[in-house]
Amino acid sequence: MRYATLAKLKPSEFEDAADGYGFASSMAGEAKDGLGGRITKGMNTALSGKAATEARTQVRKLAANFHYTQIECGLIRTSLNALAADLRAAKKKLEAAVAEAKAEGLTVNPDGSVTYPAGGDKVDGEVPEGGTVPARAGTADPGAAGNPLSPSREASAQAEALERQAANLGGNPHRAKAVAIANRIATAVREATEADQAWAPRLRALTADDDLDVSPADWADAQKDMRGARKGAEDYLGDIKDPPKDGTPKDNARWWKGLSDQERDDLVALRPASVGALDGLPADVRDEANRAVMAEKRGQYELRLAALRADEPQRTAAMGHETAAWREWDKKRERLEGKLNGMKAIQERFDRTGRDGLPEAYLLGFDPEGEGDGKVILANGNPDTADHRAVYVPGTGTDISKIGGDLGRGEDMWRESHKMAPGKNVSVISWFDYNAPDTIPQATSGSYAEKAGPRLQNFLEGAEAAQPGSSHTTVMGHSYGSTVIGESAKHHRIPADDIVVAGSPGMQVGHARDLGVGTDRVWAMGAGAFDDRVVRYGGKLVGLGEELTIPTDENFGGKIMKSDSGGHSGFWDENSQSLRNQAAVITGKYHRVELDD
Repeated sequence: MRYATLAKLKPSEFEDAADGYGFASSMAGEAKDGLGGRITKGMNTALSGKAATEARTQVRKLAANFHYTQIECGLIRTSLNALAADLRAAKKKLEAAVAEAKAEGLTVNPDGSVTYPAGGDKVDGEVPEGGTVPARAGTADPGAAGNPLSPSREASAQAEALERQAANLGGNPHRAKAVAIANRIATAVREATEADQAWAPRLRALTADDDLDVSPADWADAQKDMRGARKGAEDYLGDIKDPPKDGTPKDNARWWKGLSDQERDDLVALRPASVGALDGLPADVRDEANRAVMAEKRGQYELRLAALRADEPQRTAAMGHETAAWREWDKKRERLEGKLNGMKAIQERFDRTGRDGLPEAYLLGFDPEGEGDGKVILANGNPDTADHRAVYVPGTGTDISKIGGDLGRGEDMWRESHKMAPGKNVSVISWFDYNAPDTIPQATSGSYAEKAGPRLQNFLEGAEAAQPGSSHTTVMGHSYGSTVIGESAKHHRIPADDIVVAGSPGMQVGHARDLGVGTDRVWAMGAGAFDDRVVRYGGKLVGLGEELTIPTDENFGGKIMKSDSGGHSGFWDENSQSLRNQAAVITGKYHRVELDD
């Protein structure tokens, strides 16, 4: 870039272009939301049959196209704004140097050099002559004819030092000022050139294939584009105030509200994983960020799985035994397929919106790796606008590869609660943001709950901070999930009105009053089946509750609900008494809870 180019440059033109891409991103986002929400909901409500199934498939593909467009245009918007910021900083330096030159009576020439007049004390009867000094900072455009800028920064630094010596010894005070200003001009030109050269390939990379199919490779490429744009925009993003270090969910909520719309858009575009994981932010913001993360991760994992399948080693050795190489390969395959199965389950929940009246889903947390088990927080209905909000915490064996079952339980609780409180907004959240025990022996330890309790507390406080008003909140734990709830309530005032547990092996406390919601708001149920009794009384034996009590013991002090569950996992069977009792508590219809006398 030349001096004349930078002098005429208008960073606002890049910002205007960024606004255009921002508008395109918003339009694509609205189209995606309409297809995935209102239109899908209407189709699921009114249509059935083979043709409807095919139509829904096409709508999903179209929604994916708009989602990809939304993300890529958002990246272009933020990249152009970051480039404009870099160029504006460089031009500001240039303009300051030119203004100072004018104030000092110096002339800045079209090539960036600076001419100074004669001046100073006479030497041998003559006033020291004026002259012209070229700029001496390095440039990435050394080959341009007549360019006064040095092609080498090292050589430039040496030249600048010599120039300063000469300026100080020459007797003309104007020369030293001209040298300093010329070098500032060259520095500004160099910085603008570096910004242009850094952003040009990143912007060129933000292109899509000329087809109508968003492939796994496209999503993986979008993730690569995001990393490149984020690296280039470090200084630009650095001007945005970071969330409070070790801040509470309320602190996070205040921080988010204090950002401008553009700052929020930039953070969602370049740091979606961070935004999506931040407790205290609005549900729709977290959902938008986490859906972008999931789309890109899904593309990445599908590419990795395809590459792995193409490189399958020999399965059996000469004696018919499986080879160690194949077993290791199969372990990787199973793991990748499991993660993808979890993402598929989440997407299928999105696609069920409208079926049997099911509301839109909000992805409030997502990380396929998350301490090995993965992380999924998904709400049926917007928790920020809910009259009744329930948070369901699953137990032992929960993993993203099997998350479909727990998402289904959230749907079941929503449907039954919606029937029990027509006209009210209900949100049921499946919360899986902890490293759950993988086996029953592991579940005899309270250490998993000790790590998970603070996370649950933060999430509940975040949901409370994000909601403009207030809602009736129920926390529901199954099996070891109840232990997590107890650990949270043991140390903090848990932001909940009711606590419901099913098949609980113990809650880390000895009495219902220790949970902080009042003994008349602690509800427990168990099943008579062998597997559920093993879990509950096994927990009692190993001491997951103080004084060896479990919530279904009468001396625990809570209310024991009737249950017709046929086993440890049957509390959500359709039309069951167990499910109705949960819905009655979730909706505050306590008179409809059937107690076990």
